[in-house]
Amino acid sequence: GPGHYLGSDQTLNLMQSEYIYPTIGDRTSPKEWAEVDKPVLVETAQKRLWTILQGPKPDHIPATVDAAVRDRFRIHFS
Repeated sequence: GPGHYLGSDQTLNLMQSEYIYPTIGDRTSPKEWAEVDKPVLVETAQKRLWTILQGPKPDHIPATVDAAVRDRFRIHFS
């Protein structure tokens, strides 16, 4: 109704410019999704995970600090 924030020009303008789309999320329509063999979001996320893990490793942490952290906490990747 009148006075509702969704009726405001400012809200509409912000909704068209101030948003973030997830990089992993699938924003296709159900029809388009079916046409591309119905990719499973978890599988897409796992592929992205392995791509990240196979990429460059940070080198800004001194080896002694890295070793101390790994001694104290259970780290599941190298």
